[in-house]
Amino acid sequence: QRALLSSAFASLIFASIALSSTGAFAQGSAATVVTASVTRESAAPTASLPGTVISTRDARVRSEISGRVLWVAQVGEKIAAGEPLVRLDDRVLDLELRRNRAQIARLEADIAVRERQRGRLAHLAEENNMAEFELDQVEADLEMLRQDLSIAKVDRERTAYDIERSQLPAPFSGIVVERSLTEGEYANAGEVIVRLVDPNALEISVPAPLRIARFNRSGSSVSVSSEGVQTIEEIRSVVPVGDSQSRMMELRIALDQANYLIGEAVTVALPQAEPVAMLTIPRDALVLRDREQYIYAVDDNSKARKVHVQTTGGHGERVAVEPLSGELEPGATVIVRGAENLREGQAVRVLSSPLALG
Repeated sequence: QRALLSSAFASLIFASIALSSTGAFAQGSAATVVTASVTRESAAPTASLPGTVISTRDARVRSEISGRVLWVAQVGEKIAAGEPLVRLDDRVLDLELRRNRAQIARLEADIAVRERQRGRLAHLAEENNMAEFELDQVEADLEMLRQDLSIAKVDRERTAYDIERSQLPAPFSGIVVERSLTEGEYANAGEVIVRLVDPNALEISVPAPLRIARFNRSGSSVSVSSEGVQTIEEIRSVVPVGDSQSRMMELRIALDQANYLIGEAVTVALPQAEPVAMLTIPRDALVLRDREQYIYAVDDNSKARKVHVQTTGGHGERVAVEPLSGELEPGATVIVRGAENLREGQAVRVLSSPLALG
């Protein structure tokens, strides 16, 4: 019996210690968070639409003359504006230029002879009618030779121009992203040889329904997101022509080159109605878990309360929400940092500055 009493007494002591430790842990388990207030602001409901990052300078450079390809810039090579992209064989053109120059020299010699002949006949024509007739014929021939000389000079200029076009210069600074022909192949006039793209002139092309496009104007700001990166960009232009079949029109959004790549898919939040009064919270307050979207509000007892919400718009660092479960009123406190590992009903300790969380 003494052994049983001793064992029971020891069990009570251990249980008391365990309960005491559990209570101490519960008191010290308050999560450290940073909070902000719910506000009511005028905002427009938005629609998330897919867009594509494009370059406003994307050229398929074509050959202006026919000829054998001697050199083509490599794919991935950076080319400055005015530098050659392609060199074609210009040997035949060089021979043609020499022929043009010889033709001009011959015509100039003929003109010189006829001018001297005209001088002699002009002196004789004063006394001889036959010489006057010959003078008229010489002057006519001389005028024809002068016209032939003008044509020969035009031919020379055109040949020289074709020689210049045997080297295709870059119309702008960019990167070669594609080659259709390579050294040794024959290029026909008008055939695409290289594709040149400027990676620094970026825009987003967004096809938008006509009913949404009317609520967006050039110069207004919209939210753009991709792969966790979110920025606020400006609508550069709204193309005021819709497709009769798809009922869509195009919006162009200017982009900062540092954040996006050409061809990248993005999501653009476009206003789809006139602004109305909505509840707004900091965008960092949203928690996304397993197809859930919710926030944590702080109740009067400094405990976390989960509120499922639906986003209905947003601009900049704040987003408009509509509560799907629970209540959310203007002035309520929501957690913006430290909510990732919270659980329903957990006690929280609010910091006065977000810097304290690191």
